[in-house]
Amino acid sequence: MKIIARPNYGLKVTGSELKLRFCLAEYLFDRDDQKEMLLEPPISFLQKKELDLIFHIIMKQLKQHHITMPDIAVNNLMIHMAITIKRIKDGYSIELYQKEIQEIRKQKEYQVAKDIAKEVEKAFGIQIPPAEVAYITIHLLGTKIISSAGGEAEQMIDGEILRIVKVALAKIDEDLKLNIEGDKELILGLALHLKPAVNRYKYGMNIRNPLLNDIKKNYPLAFEAAIIAGLVIGKETGTVIDENEAGYIALHIGAAIERKKMKSQPKRCLVVCASGHGTAKLIQYKLKSYFGNNLDVAGTSEYYNLQQMPLDDIDFIISSVPIPDSFGIPVLEVNAVLNESDLKKIEHFILKNSQSRKNYFRKDLTFLGKRFRSKEEVLEFLHRTLMEKGMVKQNFLEFVYEREKVAPTSFGNLVAVPHPITPQSEETFLAVCTLEKPVNWSEKPVQLVILFSVKKNSEEDLEEMYNLLVKIIHDPSIVQRLVQADNYGEFIACIEEI
Repeated sequence: MKIIARPNYGLKVTGSELKLRFCLAEYLFDRDDQKEMLLEPPISFLQKKELDLIFHIIMKQLKQHHITMPDIAVNNLMIHMAITIKRIKDGYSIELYQKEIQEIRKQKEYQVAKDIAKEVEKAFGIQIPPAEVAYITIHLLGTKIISSAGGEAEQMIDGEILRIVKVALAKIDEDLKLNIEGDKELILGLALHLKPAVNRYKYGMNIRNPLLNDIKKNYPLAFEAAIIAGLVIGKETGTVIDENEAGYIALHIGAAIERKKMKSQPKRCLVVCASGHGTAKLIQYKLKSYFGNNLDVAGTSEYYNLQQMPLDDIDFIISSVPIPDSFGIPVLEVNAVLNESDLKKIEHFILKNSQSRKNYFRKDLTFLGKRFRSKEEVLEFLHRTLMEKGMVKQNFLEFVYEREKVAPTSFGNLVAVPHPITPQSEETFLAVCTLEKPVNWSEKPVQLVILFSVKKNSEEDLEEMYNLLVKIIHDPSIVQRLVQADNYGEFIACIEEI
């Protein structure tokens, strides 16, 4: 589309009817409150009773064709139908090549669009030509439609889409070691999402993701995995998966990560107590009450009987007495009557897998209270420092900027977590820089920069590191403490308390 200026006349927007309509829709969709839009769509050129009529026509046809669509998708289709009616009444029609129309007519969604158009013609007294029916079909093609007839979801996926999804998930597992490529629910969900996503790109449809900022902030690991998937999908299909689409993909991946956590076996512990059977049982029941299914208490034992106990499947021992002997497994010493501090100590151990968080933050890679004026200055400083230490190569920064192009790594809450788009270093590390004053990072203020790099072909389990980064990103009080730290000791003390 172009803006044409004529002296003594004014400005005029010109372009294809298709793009003009997408522009009108974009203007109407450009609202922060999606919930409010569902209740009261922002359309001034049609009366409420006319909008209600469009809505009932759409819902009737969806029901007759046994298909379901998300509420927002139904709302969006209703807005596009309202724009169509308005433009046809004003004498403007969509123009598509005959070849495009023929291609669209082959799609199952064309019949649904045809039936919607027929009812709209009757209700509004207008003629809807074949190109306009194709236009309605395009919107249906750009929406994830799932048959409500039951058991047909798998049949809607063709082999090529399934192959692309599996390639994308294999790449995620290769880079991030999430072990989710065998999740059947994830494969099905992504495959159903992929076809409409490709269609949206094919027809130049704009998509808005109202959840994007929340997804990036609360599920950065899932979003990072979605970026990797998007690059693979884009390469395989010749499309561009932008950050809005990546946000939707991240929702599927985030659900898979949570499913994996639910299926993982709980830690097993043995309780040792010198105060008698009653005290040992009290500790056991207190642990069950506090941790539920997240901790399996295998049983209780006196210290003198510990040598005879089978410990092969025990992850750690909880003991109310000091245990000097080495049994080859960690021992947590607690009070005979468990208090809040004891429970927190055990919880901290389970979550941390006994690995000190200090290991992630090296003193020689932690830079506090720096004065930089831009994102570029921060990244150039960190890159130069890492090069001087021989940790990265000259082109490392290019890969970092390549990742920033796909989607900015500023997650809100004054934090940015830049990293190369693909693994580039011979070791996994975090480099930290706090700033005296925030810098502008893709329209967001940033004062805490955590540059991370994963070792090439890494087999490390990095879940704990990602969980730690999520907690930092999500908690403003932690960020403030880290930014205000005057020295490495203060900084790392805050990290150890998270």
